[in-house]
Amino acid sequence: MSSTNELHEKIKEYASFISQTLQPQLQAAVDARDATDADMSEYTQLRNKLQYLENEIGLDHSSSSMEGVGGQPSAKNCKPLEALVDICHETVYCRAVIPNPRTVYVDVGLGFMVEFTLQEAIGFIEKKLKYLDEVLKHRASVAEGIARDVENALELLEELGAEIPDRETS
Repeated sequence: MSSTNELHEKIKEYASFISQTLQPQLQAAVDARDATDADMSEYTQLRNKLQYLENEIGLDHSSSSMEGVGGQPSAKNCKPLEALVDICHETVYCRAVIPNPRTVYVDVGLGFMVEFTLQEAIGFIEKKLKYLDEVLKHRASVAEGIARDVENALELLEELGAEIPDRETS
């Protein structure tokens, strides 16, 4: 009789461990993985837009007349660019005039914005995407490991639950 009570206690213990420890860990790992995936999507979208912008304004690296101090494109040679700017998660846009479309500010993390030329920004984004890909792989493997732990714990609960009728019938 006491072994049945002990078995019930173990089942409660494992169920509590699953619901209070493993499932929140799994949710946090999945959320972190999804956030990294969303970051990668945003950077990929930005890279594509910058490449399109670069093609549209027709940067010509061979022309020295377009370069200013330090080999940077001269703002005087740039035509202002009109654009719609997303100000509310792709639901609200406003018109903007970009006086020098050859430079952009990119959020590099921790609240810092860095001014880049289009080529520098694309290069930075490529490096950032490689880094985020490694982070995504790591976070996915962590989530998979926790999911396996949840699966194993649930199997153990099933086995413990299956032992209860065997004990009572003998």
